[in-house]
Amino acid sequence: MSNTVLTAIWRALPVAIVLSRAVALTVAYTAHELGHALVAAWLGDDTPRRDGRLTLNPLRHVDGLGLLLGLIFGVGWCRRTRFDPYQTRLPAPLAALLISLAGPLANVALMVGTLGLMAWLGLGPQTPTSGWPTAAEVLTVLVRFNLGVALINLLPLFPFDAFNLLRYLIPVRAITGWEYFSGWTTSLVGVSLAALAFMPSGIYWYLTTSLTAWADRFILGW
Repeated sequence: MSNTVLTAIWRALPVAIVLSRAVALTVAYTAHELGHALVAAWLGDDTPRRDGRLTLNPLRHVDGLGLLLGLIFGVGWCRRTRFDPYQTRLPAPLAALLISLAGPLANVALMVGTLGLMAWLGLGPQTPTSGWPTAAEVLTVLVRFNLGVALINLLPLFPFDAFNLLRYLIPVRAITGWEYFSGWTTSLVGVSLAALAFMPSGIYWYLTTSLTAWADRFILGW
């Protein structure tokens, strides 16, 4: 096989997209879950420590299947950090609020820091396509993914942070109903992922491109 053919095949493969997503998912999910764990431990809850979540080791935070789907579709998940706000030195609702917000805020901080690094390096946003990703492409995906993780965890759907937070804010008598409701929201998330997996590529790229363009324009100012 000639070098020209090999070069054409290499350029046709979405290597830059996959590698950029691998970096973004690993870093963003580690920061998100470590944020939960650190704040919980700081408030006196030793659950994350007992679970081995007080670490920068991404293997303790990243879920294999969630990472694989994230590489393919750009949407995945990580291992949820367990915590018990009743073990903290603060009232449980306040502790749950602080711990729940720590994950998304860690992603926002990482996003802002990455934007600052791009500005310092004089790099503009670049969408990866093929070949080896450039620094600008990796950092662009990192910014976008951290923004996405922060925003999606504001949805009141299980297992996102907003849903788990409301569990500690609603009256005790309503907790059973709220736990039952989590099954329906899990099904909704599952159906959405399945629809994404079987969606025609043209529609998938149109939706993701439109959503990315909106976020770039109105949130990131790109």
